[in-house]
Amino acid sequence: MHSALRKHYSAVVKDCVVSEEMNAIAFIVKEGEMGRAIGKGGSTIEKARHNFGSKQLYVVEDAADAKDFVVNLLRPVPISNLNIQEKNNEKTAIVSVDSRDRGAAIGRGGERIKMNRTLLMRRFGMDLKLVTKD
Repeated sequence: MHSALRKHYSAVVKDCVVSEEMNAIAFIVKEGEMGRAIGKGGSTIEKARHNFGSKQLYVVEDAADAKDFVVNLLRPVPISNLNIQEKNNEKTAIVSVDSRDRGAAIGRGGERIKMNRTLLMRRFGMDLKLVTKD
């Protein structure tokens, strides 16, 4: 599937998560290839949306560092603070965002934060906790 997507959409897809529960598909694209994944004027992502029908699409640029990956997951939501804590051999990325950006970070019905947790766990083996500040 990855090679077929690469050929058609020209960005290298490093991983793909399909969630029937959320009716969504998430693609992690190679670092530096987010622009190619989106396409000029959003043309590539629009083709993908057309091909995948009613599914919500998430496209995230990969990063070698967990903190950079979390920033990419939440983009374009500005992050005020980001810490990674380890407790009982479990890592958690704790992200602070402004209360005005909470809705954008969580997504409609919480789908975005659920998908982001799934991607972060799959890529770096850590959970994601969102906190807001006024």
